Amino acid sequence: METHKNNITKTASADMARGTVVKLDASDASKVAACAATDTGAIGVVLDDVSSGDNVAVALLGVANHTVEAVASGAIAAGAKVYLDASGKVRAAPAAGGADQSVVCVGIALTAAYADGNTVEIAHRAPTGETIAKTA
Repeated sequence: METHKNNITKTASADMARGTVVKLDASDASKVAACAATDTGAIGVVLDDVSSGDNVAVALLGVANHTVEAVASGAIAAGAKVYLDASGKVRAAPAAGGADQSVVCVGIALTAAYADGNTVEIAHRAPTGETIAKTA
């Protein structure tokens, strides 16, 4: 059995940008796919831009002994918790709404992001499900 210390190499199931948060592909565990906003199975962040079918290094969330840069889907303040969003991006906490919202936290922002597509450096952790309570 092979073990991994900080990173793992997998095959990309689609084109992905450096900083995309990924999970194991449901149809082939030798591949990784971009996470959705509620994927509790996120394993890491791709370390390079990659084309579908190519190998890519993935920094393991909560395990890698270094910070990672992730692609933001919008503004995130330094010091804020960072949550999964669509297409393997990360976001700040959503505003409370009319219903409870399930979110997956993957770390704390060490730098700010100002818009969709910016990168944000994060102190990562293993994905943790949280609930944003509805407004009263």
